[in-house]
Amino acid sequence: MTTACTTGMTPTHASSAPNNSLAGRIDALPASGGLWRFISLLALGGFFELYDLFETGYISSGLIAAGIFHTGSAGVFGIADQAAFASATFLGLFFGASLLAPYADRFGRRLTFMCALAWYGLFSLLMAFQQSAEMIILFRFLVGIGLGIELVTIDTYLSEWVPTHLRSKAFAFSFFVQFLSVPTVALMSWWLIPHTFLSLEGWRWVVIAGAVCSLVIWFIRKNLPESARWLAQQGRHQEAHQVLSSMEKRCGIAPGADFPPDDAAAQLPKKAVSVKFGHRPGASAR
Repeated sequence: MTTACTTGMTPTHASSAPNNSLAGRIDALPASGGLWRFISLLALGGFFELYDLFETGYISSGLIAAGIFHTGSAGVFGIADQAAFASATFLGLFFGASLLAPYADRFGRRLTFMCALAWYGLFSLLMAFQQSAEMIILFRFLVGIGLGIELVTIDTYLSEWVPTHLRSKAFAFSFFVQFLSVPTVALMSWWLIPHTFLSLEGWRWVVIAGAVCSLVIWFIRKNLPESARWLAQQGRHQEAHQVLSSMEKRCGIAPGADFPPDDAAAQLPKKAVSVKFGHRPGASAR
């Protein structure tokens, strides 16, 4: 369940920042088709992220029916394998979110975002073809690491690009798309798990579907721009101006005047509180 609580946002529709500032130019972006397509691509990544997370409970019954998972003390660690499976998922989330996600500040939002998506998509696909409880639990831990990184990065990426007047709608739409994954994985599990297709048990097809679709989204989103705010923070002023100009063109408006280099750092997003499976910094940006 997701609870989003954001502080430090300006409730008005007009930005108080000068129009030639970094924040002013981002806040001047209109609610165009180009911007909403950008938001939709981020939301789709979150859809398959949560699909992968929520499948944990649904496929356990299929793993038990296939004789791979065992209940009670017969499990790998002396406990039910489905409990170890769920624990491995959240242990991976912990490592990914708390230890590795801060690397988004070093390597950029886009690169971290794309690497996390490819990571959990690839390891989820590999998990679908494992034959032992030990290997499935191991790969599930690795999947969880990618999910944890993505959980932290996706909202930061979104908040740094969305103008203030559109931010509430953008997050509401993003969460709406992401949580459509819950009934989707439930229905797919209900349909697929009792059956075998092409000599593969149904639970494997549930995992394969999410993994393949997430990798397809990876190819679609390869050309997403880096965060202009992050580039400015790194002192890469010209790159920040270029990606912001490209976004303005995508939104159907003329590129704004270049912002002063000394202004760029001042317009970085302020810290805020956003909670989604835990504390998530950076969900609000000025």
